[in-house]
This record gives sequence, structure tokens and C-alpha cells, in this order.
Amino acid sequence: MQKFITMGEGYHEIFELQALIDYNHERVQHAIFLNNDKTPATFLLVMKPVEQNLQAIYTIYNGIVYNNGQGKKYQLIKSWCEEKNLSIVEFSTKSPEEFYEREQFYQYLTGILRLNHLILPMT
Repeated sequence: MQKFITMGEGYHEIFELQALIDYNHERVQHAIFLNNDKTPATFLLVMKPVEQNLQAIYTIYNGIVYNNGQGKKYQLIKSWCEEKNLSIVEFSTKSPEEFYEREQFYQYLTGILRLNHLILPMT
């Protein structure tokens, strides 16, 4: 079972994300940037499953200016991941604004992540 944990939309929680990467990098399974041409990027930090296959996915929702890989927050997150030898996966996705609720966007992402074997399959 996956649980999306929204950290925020790219403001002060960016430094909470840094601490999460610094102190829990051994638990990180994937670092994922999701971008589209309409809204700022979303960043996902997929953790390795813990007890009973619970898998946390920390999210900065729609809060990172991508700008073809030149945005400041994008560069910061990328450098933090590189320092800890975490590879970054990037996808183009639908904009979160195309969904009525945030939870629907997360369900859409769950399907994409499962199809690409980035999170656990349904059991």
C-alpha cells in the first residue's frame, strides 16, 4: 500500500525535504520529478517499503519551477540527490489542474508509477 504524504507546495518544506534526503537516503527507493507544460513540477521521494509493505511517497506538490531543468529548487533537489547517489527519474505527466481533486491526481500517479515498476504492485 502506498501513502502520498504531501509536504507542501515548494516553500519552506524544501529544507525539510533536504533533511529527509540527508538523514534517510538509505531508505529512498526513487527520486522522481513530474513535469508538464502548464504548471510547476511535482517532486516525489519514494521510500523503500516498511512493515506490511507500507510505502511512503513524500511529495512537493506542484511547487517546483522546472524551466527545462534550470529552476533553482529543481537544481537544489537534484544536487541533494546526487550528493547521496540517488538517481532521479523524470516523467512528463498531466497537469494536476486537470483533476478535480488532488487525490485523483495521486491515483493517476499511482497507476503511472506501478506501470513503470517504481512502486509495489497491488496485492
